[in-house]
Amino acid sequence: MSENLFFMAKVSDNKDEDGLGRIRVTYSDENEVVTSWVPYMSSLAGDGCGISVLPDIDDQVLVVSLDAHRTKLVALGAIWSEVAAPPETGENSDADLNQDGKNSLNFIKTKAENMLILDDTEGKEKIQIIQNKTNSRIEFIAEDKKLSISTDEEIDLAAKKDICINAENMTFEAEKEFNVSCENYQVKASKEIKLEADKDMTLKGSGIALN
Repeated sequence: MSENLFFMAKVSDNKDEDGLGRIRVTYSDENEVVTSWVPYMSSLAGDGCGISVLPDIDDQVLVVSLDAHRTKLVALGAIWSEVAAPPETGENSDADLNQDGKNSLNFIKTKAENMLILDDTEGKEKIQIIQNKTNSRIEFIAEDKKLSISTDEEIDLAAKKDICINAENMTFEAEKEFNVSCENYQVKASKEIKLEADKDMTLKGSGIALN
C-alpha cells in the first residue's frame, strides 16, 4: 500500500443516504479501490448551516488519509484538469481564466450555467446574479453606475406590508397595458399633474369633483 498521505481519486457516489454531505471515491493502489463514505471538506460547516457544494460523479478530488491504512479519509476539494477544465463566465473575456493576469474575477457557475459573479476588474467592477434558462439578471455595474434587473419572463414583487420606492425621477413604460387596482388610489404633486391620451380618456365614479 502507498504511504502517501495525499492522493488523487475520482468521485464514485455523492448521494449520502445519511445526509452528512459525504462522498465515495475510487482510486488505484495496486488494484482499484472504492472507499466507504468520506467527509468532504467545506470552508464552513456548522450545525444546520454552512456552505454546501458537492462534487459530481467522476470529478477529480484530493484526498488525505488520517491513518497509515487509509481507513480514515477526508476529501479536501475538487481539482480541475485538462479533461475537466475550469469554467468561464463569458461576461468579461479579459478576466476569464485570469487572461489579464490580474486575478480580479471570482464566481460560481453551475452545470445549468447559473452564475454568481464578483468582478473586480478595474473600471468594470460588477456583481452579477444570472439565471441562464430565462436570461434573468440582477446586476450591480459600477461602470454604468446603476443596478439593473432584467428577464425574458415575468417579475413579481410581493409583500404582506409596505413596498416603498424612493427616487429623484421615476419612469413607467408599458408596450400594451398599465393597470392599477387597489382599495384607495391617490396621486399628489407639489406642482403640476399632466394627463395625456392619444385617443379617448374616460373618468368614471359615483362622484367626481374637480376643483
